[in-house]
Amino acid sequence: MRPKLHQALALSDHLPFSKATQHLGLLIVSPGQALEQTRLHLEGVGTVVETQYDVIVVGGGVGGVCGALAAARSRVRVLLVEAAPAVGGTGVFSSVSLICDFRDDDGRPINNGIHRELFPEAYLRVNPRMVPTYDEQALRARYEQLLAAEPTLTVWTGTRVAEVRIDDGRVEALRLEGDHEGWISASAYLDATADGNLAQMAGADFWLGREQDGLLQSATATFKVSGFDPELLIDPRVETWDAIFSLRRELLPYYRELKDKGLTSNPREDVTCFPYPGGKSLLFNSTSVLGVDPTRPETVRAGLEEGEKQARELFAAITRHPAFADATLDFISPKLGVREGRRIVGDYELTGEDCLSCRRFDDMIAAGGYDVDVHNPEGGKSRLTRIPSPGYYHIPLRSLIPRGLLNVVLSSRCISGSYEAHASYRVMSSISGVGEAAGVTAALMHVGGFGDVREVDAAAVRYVLQMRGQFVEGRVEPVELPVI
Repeated sequence: MRPKLHQALALSDHLPFSKATQHLGLLIVSPGQALEQTRLHLEGVGTVVETQYDVIVVGGGVGGVCGALAAARSRVRVLLVEAAPAVGGTGVFSSVSLICDFRDDDGRPINNGIHRELFPEAYLRVNPRMVPTYDEQALRARYEQLLAAEPTLTVWTGTRVAEVRIDDGRVEALRLEGDHEGWISASAYLDATADGNLAQMAGADFWLGREQDGLLQSATATFKVSGFDPELLIDPRVETWDAIFSLRRELLPYYRELKDKGLTSNPREDVTCFPYPGGKSLLFNSTSVLGVDPTRPETVRAGLEEGEKQARELFAAITRHPAFADATLDFISPKLGVREGRRIVGDYELTGEDCLSCRRFDDMIAAGGYDVDVHNPEGGKSRLTRIPSPGYYHIPLRSLIPRGLLNVVLSSRCISGSYEAHASYRVMSSISGVGEAAGVTAALMHVGGFGDVREVDAAAVRYVLQMRGQFVEGRVEPVELPVI
Protein backbone atom coordinates (compact mmCIF):
# COMPACT_ATOMS: atom_id res chain seq x y z
CA MET A 1 0.00 0.00 0.00
CA ARG A 2 1.18 3.50 -0.71
CA PRO A 3 1.91 5.54 2.45
CA LYS A 4 -0.56 8.14 3.59
CA LEU A 5 -0.05 11.65 2.31
CA HIS A 6 -0.56 14.48 4.76
CA GLN A 7 -0.25 17.67 2.74
CA ALA A 8 -3.45 19.70 2.73
CA LEU A 9 -3.98 19.75 -1.00
CA ALA A 10 -6.78 18.27 -3.06
CA LEU A 11 -4.50 17.38 -5.91
CA SER A 12 -6.87 16.47 -8.69
CA ASP A 13 -8.89 19.61 -8.00
CA HIS A 14 -6.16 21.11 -10.16
CA LEU A 15 -6.66 18.86 -13.20
CA PRO A 16 -6.39 21.16 -16.21
CA PHE A 17 -9.16 22.06 -18.58
CA SER A 18 -8.14 23.11 -22.06
CA LYS A 19 -9.12 26.48 -23.50
CA ALA A 20 -11.88 24.71 -25.39
CA THR A 21 -13.92 24.77 -22.19
CA GLN A 22 -15.06 28.29 -22.98
CA HIS A 23 -16.82 27.04 -26.11
CA LEU A 24 -19.08 24.60 -24.25
CA GLY A 25 -21.49 27.25 -23.02
CA LEU A 26 -20.92 26.41 -19.36
CA LEU A 27 -23.59 27.42 -16.89
CA ILE A 28 -23.12 27.70 -13.15
CA VAL A 29 -26.04 26.31 -11.17
CA SER A 30 -27.86 28.91 -9.14
CA PRO A 31 -27.59 28.28 -5.40
CA GLY A 32 -30.53 26.62 -3.70
CA GLN A 33 -32.54 27.95 -0.82
CA ALA A 34 -30.62 30.35 1.39
CA LEU A 35 -29.56 28.92 4.75
CA GLU A 36 -28.99 30.53 8.09
CA GLN A 37 -25.35 31.50 8.00
CA THR A 38 -23.00 33.65 9.97
CA ARG A 39 -21.69 35.47 6.90
CA LEU A 40 -22.64 34.47 3.41
CA HIS A 41 -22.90 36.47 0.21
CA LEU A 42 -23.43 34.17 -2.76
CA GLU A 43 -22.57 36.86 -5.30
CA GLY A 44 -19.02 37.61 -6.31
CA VAL A 45 -15.68 35.92 -6.01
CA GLY A 46 -13.56 35.49 -2.92
CA THR A 47 -16.54 35.42 -0.57
CA VAL A 48 -15.70 34.69 3.04
CA VAL A 49 -17.88 31.84 4.27
CA GLU A 50 -18.56 30.68 7.81
CA THR A 51 -21.48 28.29 7.77
CA GLN A 52 -22.92 24.93 8.77
CA TYR A 53 -24.60 22.40 6.50
CA ASP A 54 -26.01 18.95 7.17
CA VAL A 55 -24.21 17.19 4.30
CA ILE A 56 -21.31 18.50 2.22
CA VAL A 57 -20.51 16.84 -1.10
CA VAL A 58 -17.05 17.40 -2.57
CA GLY A 59 -16.95 16.74 -6.31
CA GLY A 60 -19.50 17.46 -9.03
CA GLY A 61 -19.30 14.46 -11.33
CA VAL A 62 -22.04 11.86 -11.60
CA GLY A 63 -21.33 10.43 -8.13
CA GLY A 64 -21.43 13.86 -6.54
CA VAL A 65 -24.54 15.01 -8.38
CA CYS A 66 -26.44 11.83 -7.53
CA GLY A 67 -25.21 11.94 -3.94
CA ALA A 68 -26.25 15.56 -3.51
CA LEU A 69 -29.67 14.92 -5.05
CA ALA A 70 -30.29 11.83 -2.92
CA ALA A 71 -29.39 13.67 0.27
CA ALA A 72 -31.34 16.81 -0.62
CA ARG A 73 -34.44 14.74 -1.36
CA SER A 74 -34.33 13.77 2.30
CA ARG A 75 -34.75 17.50 3.00
CA VAL A 76 -31.42 17.94 4.67
CA ARG A 77 -29.27 20.98 3.91
CA VAL A 78 -26.72 20.02 1.27
CA LEU A 79 -23.76 21.86 -0.21
CA LEU A 80 -22.12 20.56 -3.39
CA VAL A 81 -18.60 21.92 -3.94
CA GLU A 82 -16.93 21.58 -7.34
CA ALA A 83 -13.50 22.91 -8.30
CA ALA A 84 -14.27 23.22 -12.02
CA PRO A 85 -16.27 26.08 -13.58
CA ALA A 86 -19.37 23.85 -13.74
CA VAL A 87 -20.65 20.50 -12.56
CA GLY A 88 -20.36 17.57 -14.93
CA GLY A 89 -17.13 15.71 -14.35
CA THR A 90 -15.83 13.17 -16.83
CA GLY A 91 -19.27 12.38 -18.24
CA VAL A 92 -19.60 15.95 -19.53
CA PHE A 93 -16.07 17.20 -20.05
CA SER A 94 -14.48 13.98 -21.28
CA SER A 95 -17.47 12.16 -22.69
CA VAL A 96 -17.32 8.81 -24.45
CA SER A 97 -20.99 9.13 -25.51
CA LEU A 98 -21.73 5.50 -24.58
CA ILE A 99 -24.12 4.68 -21.74
CA CYS A 100 -22.41 1.65 -20.23
CA ASP A 101 -24.32 -1.49 -19.25
CA PHE A 102 -27.14 -0.87 -16.81
CA ARG A 103 -29.24 -3.97 -17.59
CA ASP A 104 -28.81 -7.61 -16.71
CA ASP A 105 -28.68 -10.37 -19.30
CA ASP A 106 -32.50 -10.49 -19.40
CA GLY A 107 -32.79 -6.76 -20.06
CA ARG A 108 -33.88 -5.82 -16.54
CA PRO A 109 -32.45 -2.50 -15.27
CA ILE A 110 -29.98 -2.97 -12.43
CA ASN A 111 -29.93 0.78 -11.80
CA ASN A 112 -33.40 2.23 -11.63
CA GLY A 113 -32.68 5.31 -9.55
CA ILE A 114 -31.42 8.77 -10.45
CA HIS A 115 -29.59 7.21 -13.41
CA ARG A 116 -33.01 6.85 -15.05
CA GLU A 117 -33.62 10.58 -14.58
CA LEU A 118 -30.30 11.36 -16.26
CA PHE A 119 -30.85 9.08 -19.26
CA PRO A 120 -34.61 8.56 -19.61
CA GLU A 121 -34.51 7.73 -23.30
CA ALA A 122 -32.10 4.85 -22.68
CA TYR A 123 -34.77 3.18 -20.57
CA LEU A 124 -37.38 3.60 -23.30
CA ARG A 125 -35.22 2.37 -26.18
CA VAL A 126 -34.79 -1.29 -25.36
CA ASN A 127 -33.60 -2.61 -28.73
CA PRO A 128 -30.29 -4.39 -27.98
CA ARG A 129 -29.17 -3.79 -31.57
CA MET A 130 -29.04 -0.04 -30.95
CA VAL A 131 -26.06 1.65 -29.28
CA PRO A 132 -27.22 3.43 -26.09
CA THR A 133 -25.61 6.88 -26.19
CA TYR A 134 -26.07 10.41 -24.91
CA ASP A 135 -25.09 13.99 -25.73
CA GLU A 136 -22.80 15.52 -23.11
CA GLN A 137 -24.46 18.93 -23.41
CA ALA A 138 -27.87 17.41 -22.75
CA LEU A 139 -26.43 15.64 -19.71
CA ARG A 140 -24.91 18.89 -18.43
CA ALA A 141 -28.26 20.64 -18.78
CA ARG A 142 -30.00 17.77 -17.01
CA TYR A 143 -27.58 17.95 -14.09
CA GLU A 144 -28.23 21.66 -13.74
CA GLN A 145 -31.98 21.24 -13.99
CA LEU A 146 -32.14 18.53 -11.33
CA LEU A 147 -29.81 20.33 -8.94
CA ALA A 148 -31.65 23.64 -9.26
CA ALA A 149 -34.96 21.94 -8.48
CA GLU A 150 -33.94 20.98 -4.92
CA PRO A 151 -34.71 23.81 -2.45
CA THR A 152 -32.28 22.60 0.23
CA LEU A 153 -29.36 22.15 -2.16
CA THR A 154 -26.66 24.75 -2.82
CA VAL A 155 -23.99 24.39 -5.51
CA TRP A 156 -20.66 26.22 -5.44
CA THR A 157 -18.47 25.84 -8.51
CA GLY A 158 -14.97 27.23 -8.96
CA THR A 159 -14.32 26.26 -5.35
CA ARG A 160 -11.88 23.67 -4.02
CA VAL A 161 -11.05 22.14 -0.67
CA ALA A 162 -7.69 23.45 0.52
CA GLU A 163 -7.58 22.06 4.05
CA VAL A 164 -9.36 19.52 6.23
CA ARG A 165 -9.74 19.87 9.98
CA ILE A 166 -9.75 16.36 11.45
CA ASP A 167 -10.18 15.15 15.03
CA ASP A 168 -9.77 11.46 15.88
CA GLY A 169 -11.20 10.21 12.58
CA ARG A 170 -13.91 12.83 12.34
CA VAL A 171 -13.88 15.56 9.72
CA GLU A 172 -14.75 18.71 11.65
CA ALA A 173 -14.54 21.33 8.89
CA LEU A 174 -13.23 22.13 5.42
CA ARG A 175 -11.40 25.25 4.33
CA LEU A 176 -12.39 26.39 0.85
CA GLU A 177 -10.51 28.43 -1.72
CA GLY A 178 -11.68 29.95 -4.97
CA ASP A 179 -15.00 31.61 -5.67
CA HIS A 180 -16.07 30.88 -2.08
CA GLU A 181 -13.50 30.98 0.69
CA GLY A 182 -13.52 30.19 4.37
CA TRP A 183 -14.44 27.33 6.71
CA ILE A 184 -17.57 25.19 6.36
CA SER A 185 -18.75 22.18 8.34
CA ALA A 186 -21.38 19.45 8.28
CA SER A 187 -22.50 16.30 10.06
CA ALA A 188 -21.52 14.09 7.12
CA TYR A 189 -19.30 14.45 4.07
CA LEU A 190 -19.36 12.73 0.69
CA ASP A 191 -16.07 12.24 -1.12
CA ALA A 192 -17.26 12.43 -4.71
CA THR A 193 -13.86 13.34 -6.10
CA ALA A 194 -12.83 10.71 -8.58
CA ASP A 195 -9.49 10.30 -6.85
CA GLY A 196 -10.50 10.22 -3.20
CA ASN A 197 -9.02 13.63 -2.45
CA LEU A 198 -11.13 14.37 0.61
CA ALA A 199 -10.58 10.96 2.22
CA GLN A 200 -6.85 11.15 1.55
CA MET A 201 -6.62 14.63 3.03
CA ALA A 202 -8.44 13.30 6.10
CA GLY A 203 -5.80 10.59 6.50
CA ALA A 204 -7.35 7.54 4.81
CA ASP A 205 -5.12 4.82 3.39
CA PHE A 206 -5.38 4.09 -0.31
CA TRP A 207 -4.17 1.95 -3.17
CA LEU A 208 -2.87 3.50 -6.39
CA GLY A 209 -2.33 1.48 -9.57
CA ARG A 210 -2.11 -2.22 -10.15
CA GLU A 211 -0.71 -4.44 -7.46
CA GLN A 212 2.52 -5.60 -9.11
CA ASP A 213 3.97 -2.25 -10.18
CA GLY A 214 1.63 0.62 -9.34
CA LEU A 215 0.97 1.48 -12.99
CA LEU A 216 -2.40 3.06 -13.79
CA GLN A 217 -4.68 2.48 -16.75
CA SER A 218 -4.06 4.64 -19.78
CA ALA A 219 -5.93 7.93 -20.13
CA THR A 220 -7.68 9.26 -23.21
CA ALA A 221 -8.66 12.46 -25.02
CA THR A 222 -11.97 11.92 -26.77
CA PHE A 223 -13.13 13.98 -29.75
CA LYS A 224 -16.31 14.64 -31.71
CA VAL A 225 -16.60 14.35 -35.49
CA SER A 226 -19.52 15.56 -37.64
CA GLY A 227 -20.20 16.09 -41.33
CA PHE A 228 -19.43 12.56 -42.49
CA ASP A 229 -21.52 10.85 -45.18
CA PRO A 230 -22.97 7.59 -43.83
CA GLU A 231 -24.09 6.55 -47.31
CA LEU A 232 -20.42 6.04 -48.21
CA LEU A 233 -20.01 3.50 -45.41
CA ILE A 234 -20.53 -0.22 -45.83
CA ASP A 235 -23.32 -0.02 -43.26
CA PRO A 236 -24.82 3.48 -42.96
CA ARG A 237 -26.97 2.72 -39.88
CA VAL A 238 -24.40 4.12 -37.47
CA GLU A 239 -26.75 4.00 -34.48
CA THR A 240 -26.60 0.20 -34.54
CA TRP A 241 -23.89 -1.98 -33.06
CA ASP A 242 -23.42 -3.84 -36.36
CA ALA A 243 -22.71 -0.60 -38.21
CA ILE A 244 -20.37 0.72 -35.52
CA PHE A 245 -18.30 -2.47 -35.56
CA SER A 246 -18.27 -2.29 -39.37
CA LEU A 247 -17.16 1.35 -39.27
CA ARG A 248 -14.32 0.55 -36.89
CA ARG A 249 -13.09 -2.11 -39.31
CA GLU A 250 -13.30 0.36 -42.21
CA LEU A 251 -11.23 2.98 -40.40
CA LEU A 252 -8.63 0.60 -38.99
CA PRO A 253 -6.44 0.46 -42.16
CA TYR A 254 -6.08 4.25 -42.16
CA TYR A 255 -4.99 4.19 -38.53
CA ARG A 256 -2.58 1.31 -39.09
CA GLU A 257 -0.97 3.17 -41.97
CA LEU A 258 -0.53 6.15 -39.67
CA LYS A 259 1.22 3.94 -37.12
CA ASP A 260 3.31 2.11 -39.71
CA LYS A 261 4.65 5.44 -41.00
CA GLY A 262 5.51 6.56 -37.48
CA LEU A 263 3.16 9.53 -37.72
CA THR A 264 1.51 9.04 -34.34
CA SER A 265 2.66 8.26 -30.82
CA ASN A 266 -0.64 6.55 -30.02
CA PRO A 267 0.09 3.01 -28.73
CA ARG A 268 -3.48 1.87 -29.17
CA GLU A 269 -4.12 -0.99 -31.61
CA ASP A 270 -7.69 -0.25 -32.70
CA VAL A 271 -10.19 2.50 -33.45
CA THR A 272 -13.21 2.96 -31.19
CA CYS A 273 -16.11 5.32 -31.72
CA PHE A 274 -19.76 5.63 -30.75
CA PRO A 275 -22.64 7.53 -32.36
CA TYR A 276 -24.33 10.54 -30.87
CA PRO A 277 -28.13 10.30 -30.56
CA GLY A 278 -29.53 10.77 -34.04
CA GLY A 279 -26.42 9.39 -35.72
CA LYS A 280 -25.21 12.71 -37.17
CA SER A 281 -21.98 12.80 -35.15
CA LEU A 282 -19.46 10.34 -33.73
CA LEU A 283 -17.48 10.41 -30.50
CA PHE A 284 -14.03 8.83 -30.87
CA ASN A 285 -12.47 7.16 -27.84
CA SER A 286 -9.31 6.12 -29.64
CA THR A 287 -6.36 7.87 -28.04
CA SER A 288 -4.15 6.32 -25.38
CA VAL A 289 -1.97 8.36 -23.05
CA LEU A 290 0.40 6.50 -20.75
CA GLY A 291 1.95 7.55 -17.47
CA VAL A 292 -0.91 9.73 -16.25
CA ASP A 293 -1.29 9.84 -12.46
CA PRO A 294 -4.04 12.21 -11.27
CA THR A 295 -2.25 12.68 -7.94
CA ARG A 296 0.58 14.31 -9.94
CA PRO A 297 -1.03 17.21 -11.84
CA GLU A 298 1.98 17.74 -14.10
CA THR A 299 1.34 14.31 -15.69
CA VAL A 300 -2.27 15.30 -16.39
CA ARG A 301 -1.22 18.56 -18.05
CA ALA A 302 1.30 16.74 -20.22
CA GLY A 303 -1.23 13.99 -20.89
CA LEU A 304 -3.83 16.43 -22.15
CA GLU A 305 -1.35 17.88 -24.62
CA GLU A 306 -0.37 14.41 -25.80
CA GLY A 307 -4.00 13.33 -26.09
CA GLU A 308 -4.91 16.38 -28.16
CA LYS A 309 -1.98 15.65 -30.48
CA GLN A 310 -3.05 12.03 -30.93
CA ALA A 311 -6.63 13.12 -31.60
CA ARG A 312 -5.58 15.47 -34.40
CA GLU A 313 -3.33 12.81 -35.89
CA LEU A 314 -6.15 10.27 -35.96
CA PHE A 315 -8.68 12.74 -37.34
CA ALA A 316 -6.33 13.62 -40.21
CA ALA A 317 -5.97 9.92 -40.99
CA ILE A 318 -9.67 9.08 -41.05
CA THR A 319 -10.45 12.00 -43.39
CA ARG A 320 -8.76 9.93 -46.08
CA HIS A 321 -11.80 7.64 -45.99
CA PRO A 322 -14.31 8.93 -48.59
CA ALA A 323 -17.11 9.10 -46.03
CA PHE A 324 -15.03 11.48 -43.90
CA ALA A 325 -13.53 13.64 -46.66
CA ASP A 326 -15.65 16.63 -45.63
CA ALA A 327 -15.92 15.80 -41.93
CA THR A 328 -15.23 18.36 -39.22
CA LEU A 329 -13.45 18.00 -35.91
CA ASP A 330 -16.04 19.66 -33.66
CA PHE A 331 -13.98 19.53 -30.49
CA ILE A 332 -11.43 17.63 -28.48
CA SER A 333 -12.74 17.13 -24.96
CA PRO A 334 -11.39 19.88 -22.68
CA LYS A 335 -10.61 17.48 -19.84
CA LEU A 336 -8.37 14.46 -20.10
CA GLY A 337 -10.26 11.22 -19.56
CA VAL A 338 -8.44 9.77 -16.56
CA ARG A 339 -9.67 6.25 -15.90
CA GLU A 340 -8.00 5.56 -12.60
CA GLY A 341 -6.83 7.27 -9.42
CA ARG A 342 -6.78 6.47 -5.73
CA ARG A 343 -8.83 3.58 -4.41
CA ILE A 344 -9.54 4.34 -0.76
CA VAL A 345 -9.17 1.48 1.72
CA GLY A 346 -12.64 0.84 3.10
CA ASP A 347 -14.38 -1.54 5.44
CA TYR A 348 -14.66 -4.02 2.55
CA GLU A 349 -12.60 -4.19 -0.62
CA LEU A 350 -14.63 -5.30 -3.62
CA THR A 351 -12.51 -7.64 -5.75
CA GLY A 352 -12.35 -8.69 -9.35
CA GLU A 353 -13.39 -12.16 -8.21
CA ASP A 354 -16.48 -10.64 -6.59
CA CYS A 355 -17.40 -9.02 -9.90
CA LEU A 356 -16.74 -12.05 -12.08
CA SER A 357 -18.55 -14.40 -9.68
CA CYS A 358 -21.58 -12.06 -9.60
CA ARG A 359 -21.29 -11.97 -5.82
CA ARG A 360 -24.24 -10.97 -3.65
CA PHE A 361 -24.02 -9.02 -0.39
CA ASP A 362 -26.55 -8.50 2.39
CA ASP A 363 -25.62 -4.80 2.50
CA MET A 364 -25.94 -4.34 -1.26
CA ILE A 365 -26.75 -0.72 -2.13
CA ALA A 366 -25.87 -0.63 -5.85
CA ALA A 367 -25.08 -2.99 -8.70
CA GLY A 368 -22.48 -3.08 -11.45
CA GLY A 369 -22.77 -4.78 -14.81
CA TYR A 370 -20.06 -3.26 -16.99
CA ASP A 371 -17.19 -5.43 -18.19
CA VAL A 372 -13.89 -5.59 -16.36
CA ASP A 373 -12.29 -3.21 -18.85
CA VAL A 374 -8.55 -2.76 -18.29
CA HIS A 375 -6.87 -0.26 -20.61
CA ASN A 376 -3.27 -1.42 -20.73
CA PRO A 377 -0.99 0.84 -18.64
CA GLU A 378 1.86 -0.10 -20.99
CA GLY A 379 -0.03 0.51 -24.22
CA GLY A 380 -1.30 -2.07 -26.64
CA LYS A 381 -4.49 -4.06 -26.45
CA SER A 382 -7.03 -3.61 -23.68
CA ARG A 383 -8.31 -6.57 -21.67
CA LEU A 384 -12.10 -6.85 -21.64
CA THR A 385 -13.79 -9.54 -19.52
CA ARG A 386 -17.56 -9.88 -19.57
CA ILE A 387 -19.54 -10.23 -16.36
CA PRO A 388 -21.07 -13.73 -16.60
CA SER A 389 -24.79 -14.49 -16.34
CA PRO A 390 -26.93 -12.97 -14.95
CA GLY A 391 -24.64 -10.07 -15.83
CA TYR A 392 -24.18 -8.06 -12.64
CA TYR A 393 -22.73 -8.04 -9.15
CA HIS A 394 -23.54 -6.27 -5.89
CA ILE A 395 -21.67 -3.30 -4.46
CA PRO A 396 -21.85 -3.36 -0.64
CA LEU A 397 -22.29 -0.34 1.60
CA ARG A 398 -19.08 -1.28 3.42
CA SER A 399 -17.07 -0.43 0.29
CA LEU A 400 -18.29 3.17 0.58
CA ILE A 401 -16.99 3.63 4.14
CA PRO A 402 -13.31 4.63 4.49
CA ARG A 403 -11.46 2.69 7.14
CA GLY A 404 -10.52 4.95 10.04
CA LEU A 405 -12.95 7.78 9.23
CA LEU A 406 -16.24 8.33 11.03
CA ASN A 407 -18.30 10.74 8.96
CA VAL A 408 -17.08 10.38 5.37
CA VAL A 409 -18.88 8.32 2.72
CA LEU A 410 -17.25 7.54 -0.63
CA SER A 411 -19.40 8.60 -3.55
CA SER A 412 -17.34 8.09 -6.69
CA ARG A 413 -14.96 5.64 -8.35
CA CYS A 414 -12.67 6.05 -5.31
CA ILE A 415 -14.68 3.44 -3.37
CA SER A 416 -12.81 0.51 -1.85
CA GLY A 417 -12.00 -2.02 -4.55
CA SER A 418 -9.19 -3.87 -6.26
CA TYR A 419 -7.55 -2.82 -9.51
CA GLU A 420 -9.69 -5.30 -11.49
CA ALA A 421 -12.96 -4.44 -9.75
CA HIS A 422 -12.33 -0.73 -10.29
CA ALA A 423 -11.97 -1.41 -14.02
CA SER A 424 -15.64 -2.43 -13.98
CA TYR A 425 -17.44 -0.18 -11.51
CA ARG A 426 -15.69 3.08 -12.56
CA VAL A 427 -18.38 3.94 -15.14
CA MET A 428 -21.40 6.22 -14.72
CA SER A 429 -23.99 3.43 -14.67
CA SER A 430 -22.43 2.04 -11.48
CA ILE A 431 -21.17 5.24 -9.87
CA SER A 432 -24.53 6.99 -10.17
CA GLY A 433 -25.95 4.20 -8.00
CA VAL A 434 -23.03 4.45 -5.59
CA GLY A 435 -23.57 8.20 -5.31
CA GLU A 436 -27.29 7.84 -4.70
CA ALA A 437 -26.69 5.33 -1.91
CA ALA A 438 -23.97 7.52 -0.39
CA GLY A 439 -26.34 10.48 -0.30
CA VAL A 440 -29.06 8.49 1.44
CA THR A 441 -26.51 7.16 3.94
CA ALA A 442 -25.22 10.64 4.76
CA ALA A 443 -28.75 11.99 5.20
CA LEU A 444 -29.66 9.15 7.55
CA MET A 445 -26.49 9.76 9.54
CA HIS A 446 -27.38 13.41 10.03
CA VAL A 447 -31.06 12.91 10.80
CA GLY A 448 -30.31 10.03 13.15
CA GLY A 449 -27.73 12.06 15.03
CA PHE A 450 -25.11 9.35 14.61
CA GLY A 451 -21.46 10.02 15.35
CA ASP A 452 -20.20 7.18 13.16
CA VAL A 453 -21.56 6.35 9.71
CA ARG A 454 -21.34 2.67 10.67
CA GLU A 455 -24.26 3.28 13.02
CA VAL A 456 -26.48 3.76 9.97
CA ASP A 457 -28.24 0.46 9.36
CA ALA A 458 -27.67 -0.80 5.82
CA ALA A 459 -31.24 -2.11 5.94
CA ALA A 460 -32.46 1.47 6.33
CA VAL A 461 -30.40 2.64 3.35
CA ARG A 462 -31.73 -0.24 1.25
CA TYR A 463 -35.30 0.48 2.33
CA VAL A 464 -35.10 4.16 1.38
CA LEU A 465 -33.51 3.30 -1.96
CA GLN A 466 -36.21 0.75 -2.72
CA MET A 467 -38.97 3.16 -1.72
CA ARG A 468 -37.51 5.61 -4.23
CA GLY A 469 -37.60 3.02 -6.98
CA GLN A 470 -33.97 1.94 -7.01
CA PHE A 471 -33.00 -1.65 -7.80
CA VAL A 472 -32.30 -3.34 -4.47
CA GLU A 473 -31.92 -7.10 -4.49
CA GLY A 474 -32.55 -9.47 -1.62
CA ARG A 475 -35.02 -9.23 1.22
CA VAL A 476 -35.82 -5.64 2.15
CA GLU A 477 -37.67 -5.32 5.43
CA PRO A 478 -39.59 -2.15 6.27
CA VAL A 479 -37.69 -0.24 8.93
CA GLU A 480 -38.63 2.62 11.18
CA LEU A 481 -37.00 5.74 9.81
CA PRO A 482 -36.45 9.20 11.19
CA VAL A 483 -38.74 11.79 9.66
CA ILE A 484 -36.99 12.65 6.38
